[in-house]
Amino acid sequence: MTKEELLKEIESYKETNNQNRMGCSENWYSPVYAIKKTFTIEELKEMTEKEIENLIKLVANISDGLW
Repeated sequence: MTKEELLKEIESYKETNNQNRMGCSENWYSPVYAIKKTFTIEELKEMTEKEIENLIKLVANISDGLW
């Protein structure tokens, strides 16, 4: 996913009201949501494509680990 694609996904992300068994929002299983809630758009725009690529890889692996 490129920086441009990530920014578009963040803008169009539709949150869910679903919660897991521990009461945590299931939105956190989405790498896009986690990035959206952690970084500002300005911070993401300042990142290089490689930084975005590594960030998405990290968040995706964490999301998989939460399942």
